[in-house]
Amino acid sequence: MKKCLLVVLLLIAASAQAKWIELNTAAKPGEAHYFDAETMRKENQFRKVWVLSSYEEKQKGGHHAIKTLYEFDCTLDKARSITMLLYPDKKAAGRVIGAHHEDSPQWFGFSVNSIFQHIAESVCAD
Repeated sequence: MKKCLLVVLLLIAASAQAKWIELNTAAKPGEAHYFDAETMRKENQFRKVWVLSSYEEKQKGGHHAIKTLYEFDCTLDKARSITMLLYPDKKAAGRVIGAHHEDSPQWFGFSVNSIFQHIAESVCAD
């Protein structure tokens, strides 16, 4: 029950403050990615920020958009997902049709020119 309440509160906070900045990267055709710098939180070398991925075609699981709360380690150039919210519409403005919340123990590196590299350059700049 606590996890469900936490997801709902995170959803409300993310939706209420969203000022999505489009990432101009070489995304796959039919995909667009954004991040909301207004939601960025700092703690030492770590940054948390919401990312919106929107898809022209319905994805496996029935969604057209995913909002994900990512944590970036600005010292080691790594990231991990914390919360994922799935939406049936491309703007992620409707109801949530799926959610997953768990601090992933798996950090991942990211390549040059990836969406994660572009986000890290923005959120890790001091």
